[in-house]
Amino acid sequence: MYIDRNINQQEYPYQGTFYTKGEMVIPDNGDLFGQSTDGGEAIILETACDVIETNRSFASGAISAGYDVYFPHPEGVVVEIERGMLFRCNALGFHISGMVISIGASKLGGGHAYVKSTEI
Repeated sequence: MYIDRNINQQEYPYQGTFYTKGEMVIPDNGDLFGQSTDGGEAIILETACDVIETNRSFASGAISAGYDVYFPHPEGVVVEIERGMLFRCNALGFHISGMVISIGASKLGGGHAYVKSTEI
């Protein structure tokens, strides 16, 4: 009997989003009790990706987890992802979100981001 373990294997099986959140802005008239404007959310990159949990911890009421995110990176294209940006992904029904801690190139030919998620 032969078992093909790679039958449903994909290099980048999930869809992830790197984004930034806007900051609350004080209106031009200086009215702190009136309407303030929200800078909104700016999507930097929506891409196919693979997400792997690398560590997790629970200490003093805080739950944290680290994830390696691998994504395709076409050669010669500048990716505008920076440390401190946010990342979210729905991986087979599991919602993963966190802050980009580091970003770099993968030796496998794509991009790599380390994402840290903390819940209090």
